[in-house]
This record gives sequence, C-alpha cells and structure tokens, in this order.
Amino acid sequence: MGFHKRYISNDQIMKMYTNDGMQKVYDWYTKGVDALITETGLASDVGDLIGTNDDWNKMSILISTAAIKQAK
Repeated sequence: MGFHKRYISNDQIMKMYTNDGMQKVYDWYTKGVDALITETGLASDVGDLIGTNDDWNKMSILISTAAIKQAK
C-alpha cells in the first residue's frame, strides 16, 4: 500500500479541461490520490471549490476564464 501524491499545475488544468472536459479535471483531483500539491492560482482555486455547492459550474467558469486570458 503506497501513498499517492499528485502535483497539479495551472497549465495542466487548462489543457485537461480543454482536451477532456470537466469530468477529467474533477477526477484528477479526487480519484486515486492521497495528497494534492497544487500550484498557486488556478490549480489551488479549483481544489478549494471541490465539494462546494455548484462546484462544477464555478470550476468551469474559473478554468475557461483563465484559459481565455492565457490565450490573449
């Protein structure tokens, strides 16, 4: 039995959301992991939203807004 850490970056979240959708992002934060290590900013903010009311919509808005800003 091991301890599974997952490092999550802001860019990784935007790419995952764009390529595979919200389900993949949600699963990345919640499935098969014992500890999350997130980059300050988007990745951390998305982690904070998991489990709150309307988390999927809030996370989707947050990620898509960040991706649009990065594309400019």
